[in-house]
Amino acid sequence: MKTKLLTFFIGAVGLLSTAKAQNVTQLVPGKDFPAEIENPECLGINKEPAHATLMPYASLDEALKAKRHESSYCHVLNGMWKFNWVAWPNQRPVDFYKTDYDVSGWKEIPVPSNWQVLGYGTPYYRNIGYTFKIDFPHVMSEPSKNYTAYEERNPVGSYRRDFDVPADWNGRRVFITFDGVDAAFFIWVNGEKVGYSTNSRNAAEFDITKYVKPGKNMVAVEVYRYCSGSYLEDQDMWRLSGIFRNVTLWSSPQTHVRDFFVQTDLDKDYKNSELSVSAKVKNYGSQPSQAQKLQASLYNGNQPVEGATAVANIPALKPGQETIVALKFTVNNPEKWSAETPKLYTTVLTLQDNKGTNEILSSRTGFRKIEIKGRQVLVNGTPIKLKGVNRHEHWSNVGHAITEEQMIRDLEVIKQGNCNHVRTCHYSDDPRWYELCDEWGIWLVAEANVECHGYDGKLDEEPRMKAAIIDRNVANAENFKNHPSVIIWSLGNECGRVGSNFVSAMNAVKAIDPTRFVHYERFGIGKNNPSDFDGKMYGTPDEFAKIAQNKELTKPFYICEFAHAMFNSMGSLEEYSKMFDNHPEILGGAIWEYQDQALWNKRNPEHPILAYGGGFGEFPNDHYFIHKGVVAWDRKTIKPHYPEMKKAFQWIDTELIEPSSGTIKIRNKFQFISLDGFEASWSLTENGKEIDKGTLQLPRIAAFREGRVSVPYKIENPKAGAEYYLRISYTQKDKTLWADKGFEVASEQFKLPVNTLPVEEAKVTSPVKVTQDAQSIKVAGTGFAVTFDKNTGLMSELMKDGVNLLTSDGSPKLHLWRAAHRNDDMWANRDWEKFGVNNLKNSLVDMKVETVDKNTAKVISTIKYDGKEGFGAYHTSTYTIKGDGSVKVDNKIDFIGLRINLAHIGVRMLLDKKLDHMTYFGRGPIENYSDRKSGADVGLYELGVNDQYEYEKPMDRGNHEDVRWLKFTGNSMPDFVVKSDDNLMQFSALPHTDEQMFPVEYKIDLPASTATVFCLSTKTLGVGSNGCGPRPLDKYMVWSDNSQFTYTIQLLQSK
Repeated sequence: MKTKLLTFFIGAVGLLSTAKAQNVTQLVPGKDFPAEIENPECLGINKEPAHATLMPYASLDEALKAKRHESSYCHVLNGMWKFNWVAWPNQRPVDFYKTDYDVSGWKEIPVPSNWQVLGYGTPYYRNIGYTFKIDFPHVMSEPSKNYTAYEERNPVGSYRRDFDVPADWNGRRVFITFDGVDAAFFIWVNGEKVGYSTNSRNAAEFDITKYVKPGKNMVAVEVYRYCSGSYLEDQDMWRLSGIFRNVTLWSSPQTHVRDFFVQTDLDKDYKNSELSVSAKVKNYGSQPSQAQKLQASLYNGNQPVEGATAVANIPALKPGQETIVALKFTVNNPEKWSAETPKLYTTVLTLQDNKGTNEILSSRTGFRKIEIKGRQVLVNGTPIKLKGVNRHEHWSNVGHAITEEQMIRDLEVIKQGNCNHVRTCHYSDDPRWYELCDEWGIWLVAEANVECHGYDGKLDEEPRMKAAIIDRNVANAENFKNHPSVIIWSLGNECGRVGSNFVSAMNAVKAIDPTRFVHYERFGIGKNNPSDFDGKMYGTPDEFAKIAQNKELTKPFYICEFAHAMFNSMGSLEEYSKMFDNHPEILGGAIWEYQDQALWNKRNPEHPILAYGGGFGEFPNDHYFIHKGVVAWDRKTIKPHYPEMKKAFQWIDTELIEPSSGTIKIRNKFQFISLDGFEASWSLTENGKEIDKGTLQLPRIAAFREGRVSVPYKIENPKAGAEYYLRISYTQKDKTLWADKGFEVASEQFKLPVNTLPVEEAKVTSPVKVTQDAQSIKVAGTGFAVTFDKNTGLMSELMKDGVNLLTSDGSPKLHLWRAAHRNDDMWANRDWEKFGVNNLKNSLVDMKVETVDKNTAKVISTIKYDGKEGFGAYHTSTYTIKGDGSVKVDNKIDFIGLRINLAHIGVRMLLDKKLDHMTYFGRGPIENYSDRKSGADVGLYELGVNDQYEYEKPMDRGNHEDVRWLKFTGNSMPDFVVKSDDNLMQFSALPHTDEQMFPVEYKIDLPASTATVFCLSTKTLGVGSNGCGPRPLDKYMVWSDNSQFTYTIQLLQSK
């Protein structure tokens, strides 16, 4: 495959040079390119109507397995196709579809794939806005010369391959289905034009019976990057093209069950269920069909459910005639489907005549009933709460052409992260995804492929786009109506307001499916909202709570996007989750977004990058905004956001209500299951080291219920000054589909209120010696020395065993800013730049030294730090240096100028880069900030400076909260310890300074590290989610208010 990918790239380079040779700027529709691609009312030619995802099977055994692509009547046409790419439609090989057209010299491309990922043309990243000139409904108009589309006006990919039609399909109908083609395409079979399709994210299906013959056949597909439908595909993602989902060839009898809808309706006690089937049966043949019977039967595994069957008569049908039949039967007390109990049955449909079985189809069925009562959503009579993520279909190595294995990995990560919900942003997903969500247990908000953010509001009443908006919503509902995981339909994302086109789409969806409810965030909140849910994105927890508490509102409140997880962000998730729990009016919400949407750019093998907007030289682009996500691109590397989500969303709450007896209260927040499937254990630590542990016998705690348990810990001889923490852990009792036995699903840590004696300070008996000259002051003891520069007032050397632990310019200095988290810190960075916080100039105000006694000396230094526009600070550092190697630093900071937000209040020093390993007692192991630390327990951790999570765009990172002490070590280097005061400290230790990181676009371009950059703070700004959402909450802000803090450097180890 590597050789083939290299061939793709080389071929694409040649094609790009062809693109730049194009001189024609205005092409003629119908002559230079097909007029259909600029006709918004042409949604397809000869396409089959949208229907449920289905497949005929050759036997009951196949139908019960329900693996569509393993049916005897299905041939998957994935694989290598002949491929040609051009940048302009008029350059395309117009006759390539003809059977005598020679494509032997063409390159090959794998299907499914996105052609840009393989080196053909340019990927674009956009959040809001189009990559072609806005001239609705046209996509071929000439854009500005700085647009990439000026040179690549509307690239066309021409695909060809041969395929075989089995001889035993003779006399049957033959269909071809494209699950996803971006953006529009024409299809020919054996040289004859079959049809056309737009809408890149729903299945496009064609009846090709009259075009094929037994044996060898040829299919040709011409794909256009842009069409008028692209105005409805302005989603926040990489804009990629090509045949990116499965292509299947399949066969049915002439009279075919072309669509069916399986519905379940539980009785008032939510016990027994009526199962009904509405089926559309069509005679595709040229001759009248015989009367037949359609039987619906329910299976539990391979066993038929007793009495769960019904038969309906199908009359003789004329050629082309379609009839709708209804069947229903009662199922006694079936196991119910929920995201926690995803029990699936199989509904089998059999079409029969007096000669036997003509067709067998099947669908997995989950018994569940969705209702809205007041402002709550109930499933099977139980109020549900959604905590989940928005998930784009994207992996950075393949773009949008994701595999089933990658879908399964996503589900593992999502479920293990305590998510029960996914919003399919902002389009219909691969059909296999919905089947997997049925099986794994996910509440889905199924969104239609509609977004026109860059043309916001202009299509609400546009008559030429009405049919397309309705059609995409109809396709979404028709395709996925049989999936129990789908509980809400979404009309799309960020298109406008309450326009008649979207109201019509909503009404069309409701006409198809009366069993579910409809959401559209742009319909807003209140009396003018025609949908079933009130909706709002990106508020603070308090703002959302006020909506829940508003007695004038009557609908459930669903938050389709919140806690924007861009780069180093996603603050206050714990507050959001508690707010969800405390307000039954809030259905829940979905974090934006699940995964990092970066795209690998390895076109320069010497400079591989996880590209964001502009990373391929494309214009226009939305730069950093694509680098978001709770999980890393590979779903293996742990991003700091993921443990925080897992903790905030956990479904078991624990409260220590009586520390003296060890009594804890356990609250089961699961909605359908007891805690019988989990085991509980406890662990007791002293100063971060485990000193005792045990298991707990859980009582039966049903859904929504509480129980109490006593933890038998004992602390009989508390150590002076020690801290004791109790940790409760809940793990899977048995292996499940998504987690192994022993997987931890929830935990809680408590600091125990243990009174201890203070630590007795050892009497210092070793002397110190103070020497000075015109340039410096030196305080030395046995094995160490501390030197201060009289010109700057700064510590210039920190010596231990003759080795300077600081770099030549590593003096501890006041540090108040950080390399901005993009884009979440940009609101604050503007002030940091305006007031010079990022470039403070220091000057000595006063400095003195005194000998306290023979074992102690003090150096007191006051330094003024000047920014701009009157901002500054006076930093008084009192260094108390004792013969035991301790350097206690009392810091007093007095600010001047306007009161502004800061990133830190602390100091930064540059250590020898060989000091690259730390042990510390604080929150970890992964980075954490004041508003993103609930997933980081207090403990004893080891950390490598170069082993921490690194964002693709260099920025501040690696902070650790609530730190008591840390110890630096390194190869062939003396070690030392830094201790906090009673208020604790935050620290980071990185290989680069903020000044080095801030201007660099990609981490690969950072200079070689010259120091370990140690930042110690008494206050650190939270991360917030202001990339698209609120700044850090007030309690996580850091203001330029006068501050005092102390830290102690311990150079010698106590004996």
